[in-house]
Amino acid sequence: MIHLPGGTMNPPPYDRTAPSRSGCALVNWHLEQLHLGGLYLDFTKVPRSIPEGLGWCRARPLPEELWPARAELAVIVHFHPDPLFRRNPKTQAVPAGAVQHWTQRLDACATALATRGFVIEEWGVPMTPELHSGADLIAYRLPPGIAPAPRSPADLLYAHPPRPNFRSEGSKTALWKLHSVLSRAEPPLWRDNQAADTATGTGRCLVYAVDENLWPPGTTDCHLVTWEPDPPYRRNPNRPLKHQGAYAHWAQGIAHLTRTLVDADYVIRRRERPSNPDLDNSITFLVYDEIPPGTTPAPGAYGGRPATRPRWAPARP
Repeated sequence: MIHLPGGTMNPPPYDRTAPSRSGCALVNWHLEQLHLGGLYLDFTKVPRSIPEGLGWCRARPLPEELWPARAELAVIVHFHPDPLFRRNPKTQAVPAGAVQHWTQRLDACATALATRGFVIEEWGVPMTPELHSGADLIAYRLPPGIAPAPRSPADLLYAHPPRPNFRSEGSKTALWKLHSVLSRAEPPLWRDNQAADTATGTGRCLVYAVDENLWPPGTTDCHLVTWEPDPPYRRNPNRPLKHQGAYAHWAQGIAHLTRTLVDADYVIRRRERPSNPDLDNSITFLVYDEIPPGTTPAPGAYGGRPATRPRWAPARP
């Protein structure tokens, strides 16, 4: 294990126009300073900053469409448990003490990051040692004076039990339904095996399933729908966009997509940062259903880990 290269006592600058790269760099810097991260697998003999047996954490991008309202930064913090407490991939055996190890180390990470001004949450049914190789926390930062939205156990009720390495049948059905809605639009917004250079007059859509443990509180069957303009209206990174009808094409295509989804009773939202044809190649929407009030989670073995963590109250500096 070695430290991340270029370690410094000063945090890297956060660039709101490049939140994935700069946000992860900032959170990884804090993790390294807190002795919770900053490790790579390596065969060198450089001393490690995290004691053996504790595991480590590393930030990775969270799509902006999933960010909580008013957040100015948000990332996924993935917890890598110590090898001693990982499920055996051949026998599926879970080592003794794995649940306690995961719970204690996730709590330690959440508590430490909260002291740096981050709000820490865990979305969906928790990832567990029985089914997963690690666990994800959501770390985000709000502007001064803005409090995080209150959370209750009902916010995190989940429609499906967690699954190891494959998606539930319910999620596959939801993806098929969304494809069907987009393909029946007039003109169609999605076609199976549609070529990227095909012009439709209103652009085309790509649909991506969101990992179930990243579904925001109160939502179910989440997907990211990315709208791309027709080839003549696409931005070329090597020269400014000169097509006179680009803005009108974007407005028409986005309006068509929005009407199609809303008419099908989907809830949609987009990132708060503005998008336009001069800077972006596409625009993405989070498309989901809301969990009806009173819904109870499906039965499943959750490994003894709690589904909510109210003790992870954010500590604002």
